[in-house]
Amino acid sequence: MDVGARPDLSAEMISNAELVRLIEDIGVARDFYRALSNMQWKKRIEHPTEDHTADRLRGIDTTICSYSWRSAGGIVAEIRNHHYGTCEDYMDFYCAGGEGTVSEAVGDCLGKMGWMHHPYND
Repeated sequence: MDVGARPDLSAEMISNAELVRLIEDIGVARDFYRALSNMQWKKRIEHPTEDHTADRLRGIDTTICSYSWRSAGGIVAEIRNHHYGTCEDYMDFYCAGGEGTVSEAVGDCLGKMGWMHHPYND
């Protein structure tokens, strides 16, 4: 990731080998959908740039990503389609139940990528 670029969780997900391996399992794929929907994910920034600092002073946190239920389903489907040829779309995951819950496996995987979940009500 470019040092000054805004973090993009979905872009990081599609190229992360461990995540791609895990998401082949449909149950784990649904766990990733649940974790992306109704949740904010915050990227740990080791060395903030001047842009990050200026945004924070303006009350803008550019290190947070969040997705609608439809977008979350689309992200998971896109990864599975790209790597496993599953021909799925967002509807294969949409309203699976448990939206906003983060399983231990998903939390660990995304945590290794530098992301931590940050519920909306916190």
